[in-house]
Amino acid sequence: MKNKIILALIVIVLPFLWLKVGVYETYFAEDNRSVFFIKKHPTLQVRFENIFLTDEDDKKLDQLSDEERNVVINYCKYRLGVKAELKTQEELEACKTM
Repeated sequence: MKNKIILALIVIVLPFLWLKVGVYETYFAEDNRSVFFIKKHPTLQVRFENIFLTDEDDKKLDQLSDEERNVVINYCKYRLGVKAELKTQEELEACKTM
């Protein structure tokens, strides 16, 4: 009986956590760590990337590749709850400063 209750809790809780919890890594010279967060919107993606949390200089919008733009769009949407199309530098700055 006890095992069935534990199994039922796992079956219910794990999918919820998968949909609502995300993680990204910080890449600083002195302190690399994982940051867990509650997603603003449910998604199957768990691992995100915050390209702003590095020791490198910030990139301007026109310097971002298509892949980097998609990474920033996903990060802004699921981590910050901001739906950005990244068509202007202001949208990029809004994702960066939140």
